[in-house]
Amino acid sequence: MSHFKPALRAIAQIAAALIAVAVMAALTRLALLPLLQSLLHLDEETLSYLRRVLMLVAFVLGYWGYVRWVEKRPAIELSPAMGKILLTGFGGAVLIGVPVTALYLTGTYQLVGTGGFGGMGGIALIILGAAMLEEVVFRGIAFGIVERHFGSWAALFVPTVIFSAAHIFNANWGGWLSFATGVTIGGIWTVTYMLTRNLWAVGLNHALWNYTIFATGLPLTGLQDWREQSPLRSEFSGPDWVSGGLAGPEDSVLMLVVSSLAVIVLLVIAHRRGLFKPAGGETAAAQDASA
Repeated sequence: MSHFKPALRAIAQIAAALIAVAVMAALTRLALLPLLQSLLHLDEETLSYLRRVLMLVAFVLGYWGYVRWVEKRPAIELSPAMGKILLTGFGGAVLIGVPVTALYLTGTYQLVGTGGFGGMGGIALIILGAAMLEEVVFRGIAFGIVERHFGSWAALFVPTVIFSAAHIFNANWGGWLSFATGVTIGGIWTVTYMLTRNLWAVGLNHALWNYTIFATGLPLTGLQDWREQSPLRSEFSGPDWVSGGLAGPEDSVLMLVVSSLAVIVLLVIAHRRGLFKPAGGETAAAQDASA
């Protein structure tokens, strides 16, 4: 029973935060965008770009509003620390790029042609918006609230497992290997957030990871539709456990090894920096200020 009441409080806080983000997204999608369209008479392409930008803003504003008015603290995790954001962000492209390059060099992936660049900007906004939404939900909301109630280890475990489980419904999900790689990849982003305490940094890391996969022309978490819009055309061969198959590079056993090693290294860094917090420890504001 000692953890029952804190668990209920944590669930209630997570629900309140998710509602705040959902309400802001709904107001933007169902009210603001139609109003702007009626006033400005935008063409479909411009409206599409505007929709993606405003939805990204809505996700962030919904989270910011919850933090300011419910948690009653400054949202330090949304600080525009450009050096940290860019360095962490491009680390995502490097980390996924290493195993993907290895699979090209071994012939598992083959570059078979090139495509155009016309759709890259729009897809970049979709990827960034989706990545930021996931980071707001799993790292900003779930990690932050669970950590304050139950400590850093619980906060590392719970959002990461839920993150992987949420991808069960992806197209071409590959079973236990998919779940395992989902846990380790989600673990990378969870520990990265723990190290940086910055949602923009981990969001850009996540986005550039996904954008790197898209740019190769390989499947991105099972999605096939974007492959024709990629600047490169790639195919894959061999067993699915090697290539990832239709699920893409993230379901390769090589990705499981690389991501597992990355999580271990990041955890060691976090431990050496003394970033693990006990249950019921410092407030979020104090944690962020000391990180």
